[in-house]
Amino acid sequence: MRTPLHNPFLQSPIGRHDGERCRVGRSNYRKPFTPRLFICFLGVCVSVVSTGGSIAQDEQTESLRQAQKAFTNSIQPILDRTCGDCHFGDDSDAGLNLESVENIEQVLNDRTEWQKILNRVSKKQMPPKGAEPELDDVDREKLTQWIDNLINNLDCSKTSPGRITIRRLNATEYRNTIRDLTGVDYAAAQEFPGDDVGYGFDHIGDVLSLPPILMEKYLDAAESILDQAIMDLSKSKIDQTIFAAELDDINGSYSVNDEFRVLTMNGTLTRRMSFPAKGTYTVELEAYGDHAGDEWPELVMTLDSQQKQKVEVEARSRRPSDHSFTFRVREPGKKRLEFSFTNDYFDEDFPLRTARDRNLYLGQIKIKGPSQQRIKTTESHQKIVIAAPSEDLSADQAASRVIYSFASRAFRRKANREDVAKIKSLFDSAIADGDSYEQALKFALQAVLVSPNFLYKVESPPPADGQAHDLQTFELATSLSYYLWSSMPDDELFRVAAESRLSQPQEYRNQIRRLLANPRSSSLVENFAEQWLQLRVLNETEPDPDLFPTADQQLLEDMATETRMMFADLLRRDASVLEMLEADYTFLNERLARHYGIRGIRGDRFQRVDTRQLGRGGILTHGSVLTLTSNPDRTSPVKRGKWIMENLLGEEPPPALPDAAPLKDQAELGGTLRERMEQHRKDPNCASCHQKMDQLGFALENFDAVGRWRENDGKLPIDASAELPDGLKFTGAGGLQKTLSGKLKRQFLTCFTEKMLIYALGRGLTYSDQCAVDAIIEKASRNDYRISEFIIAVAESEPFMKRSLRKNQ
Repeated sequence: MRTPLHNPFLQSPIGRHDGERCRVGRSNYRKPFTPRLFICFLGVCVSVVSTGGSIAQDEQTESLRQAQKAFTNSIQPILDRTCGDCHFGDDSDAGLNLESVENIEQVLNDRTEWQKILNRVSKKQMPPKGAEPELDDVDREKLTQWIDNLINNLDCSKTSPGRITIRRLNATEYRNTIRDLTGVDYAAAQEFPGDDVGYGFDHIGDVLSLPPILMEKYLDAAESILDQAIMDLSKSKIDQTIFAAELDDINGSYSVNDEFRVLTMNGTLTRRMSFPAKGTYTVELEAYGDHAGDEWPELVMTLDSQQKQKVEVEARSRRPSDHSFTFRVREPGKKRLEFSFTNDYFDEDFPLRTARDRNLYLGQIKIKGPSQQRIKTTESHQKIVIAAPSEDLSADQAASRVIYSFASRAFRRKANREDVAKIKSLFDSAIADGDSYEQALKFALQAVLVSPNFLYKVESPPPADGQAHDLQTFELATSLSYYLWSSMPDDELFRVAAESRLSQPQEYRNQIRRLLANPRSSSLVENFAEQWLQLRVLNETEPDPDLFPTADQQLLEDMATETRMMFADLLRRDASVLEMLEADYTFLNERLARHYGIRGIRGDRFQRVDTRQLGRGGILTHGSVLTLTSNPDRTSPVKRGKWIMENLLGEEPPPALPDAAPLKDQAELGGTLRERMEQHRKDPNCASCHQKMDQLGFALENFDAVGRWRENDGKLPIDASAELPDGLKFTGAGGLQKTLSGKLKRQFLTCFTEKMLIYALGRGLTYSDQCAVDAIIEKASRNDYRISEFIIAVAESEPFMKRSLRKNQ
């Protein structure tokens, strides 16, 4: 049973989808609570604390009455007195109308909103400072205690792991999966329509659609990928028949007689041909000749003017004989094949009239090969075509083996008979149309690459009774590989799943660690860290070139690399995630070091740099974060504070009021940026939004809009001190990072855990996921919050390993 006011979600609500980024607040999945559901939800009432077992019906009913009584007699008057001016009526600020709240069921039906209320009231963000009447400490404690007791008591033994919307592979996962399935790096996947973003990530099932244009792309991709992956071995051999009458005549004086070319004088016939593979080839030539003098006609065959073979054509009177030549092609490609008549003879005085003129007649030419030479196939071909027709294996048998293997790997489970039969029917159809074995396989396997079983991460439906059930072993293997690799399981993970060993806790953990040790786990950097920290926004950032001429796209990429390398280093060393905040080192190349004003770094290669004497440390001093949270021409404490709240503290800044004027529109403001913003905040319409965001951002004001250190804003000295609404004080980036890793450590760890759990599940979190988040943090705390402990604990959590037909609340 959760203890009131010790719930990390009080400070760090779970993300919900706003279509752009991960926002804090509870899930948008809401299911109305009936009184019966409310009563059965153990411990939700103010005075109810359960230690296990059932609560008597009369006690539950009494608790419900007490909760409603407390609301009517104590809580509602506080809301009327201190919140009514802004949050009563249809035009309430931020769309929050508390006037309509009359009973506790309305509160429970809207946990998301009340969690945000609890968060802001407990941190003295609401009512805003200076508001009249003030909310004194006694009433603030009473209000927060009542909300927390009502919505945050949760019996973790009775929560549901929830269910996940079937989701398709996003562009990155598709490309990686194609690479691991076929051996083809299909870069054209980058041209697919952009994937929608939800909860801060681009692989969320609820928002990944399949528009018609993407289906067309998948169809084109399937054909292109298999054309690259599978060699058509029928095209790797020659079995060709040509006629001498078709050959090129160098002399230009030879005639054709009934498909035979008549060579009446010395000369050459040629043909340029493509030889697809190295090896031994055979030329069988049909020829006859006129005997004259004391010799038969002599025929010389030459390959590329190097290999020459000679034969006497001992056949006459239009009774051709077959002559065979054998030659070796050492490198495939275009070759020049020549047939030459070399011993012409004419003597009109020869006594025998029929022996006066020696001529050569060439007819049909058959070229075959390579013979007794195994054609070297590509790795991708070998990966897919695991069987081919032979003396011991028919084409049907070979194709069935290939289809079963490929479909099983593509579907991330064992293909069943129906799967194989449907795909095999396409192979049979292609064979009937005259396609070669490999061509028919390509045609059939295209169907696999456009199947929902491949394009989607399919899971079997949970039992209709609503009870939680374990993921099937192949489903668990798939979830694990896409979590850690953004790709399909490898052969070993498939094998462990097939042997049902993945359900063994130690084997499961061993596989997690094995996958983490594999280079493919870099996807956690490229996909999780980049999206969590919003590094991809740098691609859209354009600092003012007049003010910051050196901040070009190459420098921005260097900034992103610095942050990526820090996260990758944490993974490699299995360090504490708190180092993200407090690291006394970074990774720089010469260009980025020069930008920061750091000397002694040479070359484009990034290297680890000690920053203890440089005034930098942790991601908040990285140029990437400082630049993406700035305006093109100046810093933005608001953007920086908002980024910290959303991505490090898991808080949703309150929305700006409709009539709040932007800072740039208030021309009468003067002084440093901080002074102008403090004047801006005196406007009551602005104070509620800025009282925390600005303070967090002010601590980073010593860094300009592209992350360079500065002492002054123009000619005025910078004040980097900050005080949060709850009285917490710090100064500068160092003080902020110590605060985040100290007094706000739990809030940061909760936010990090939530982000990773969202990423692993491919869905937003719900109210009941609080239990999983708490358990993950607890496990990680036993080993100094090492990053592997978070990764493993997420993979071992109930929401990851189980499913239920019932959605979480």
